Amino acid sequence: MTDLLTPASLIATLSGIGRDLDEKSDEIAALDEAHVRLKGAYKSQFARTFLTTAGSNDVRRYTAELQCADLSLEVELAEQVLRAGRESLRVLRDRLEIGRSLGALLRTEWNS
Repeated sequence: MTDLLTPASLIATLSGIGRDLDEKSDEIAALDEAHVRLKGAYKSQFARTFLTTAGSNDVRRYTAELQCADLSLEVELAEQVLRAGRESLRVLRDRLEIGRSLGALLRTEWNS
């Protein structure tokens, strides 16, 4: 089966990529907000634990790190998901550029 590029198929493909970009942008905004909220919760819990623990600064810091380890991992995972979302947005933009280049080539061919 041969993939035939027509003006209609190119328009449909580029429109689809445009919709995907809009959806991905909304998704990234939500992921970014979730990351910021988790990071804030981690910092608050860390500070609260650090300030309420007795002992030297090292003891207080390591106690806070131990008690906040799960939340720290959640923050790191949220950041990784955000990075993956940004990468998929970059891939969509690359696909859009490829589509634009194909459109220009097709216009040149059709005008010949």
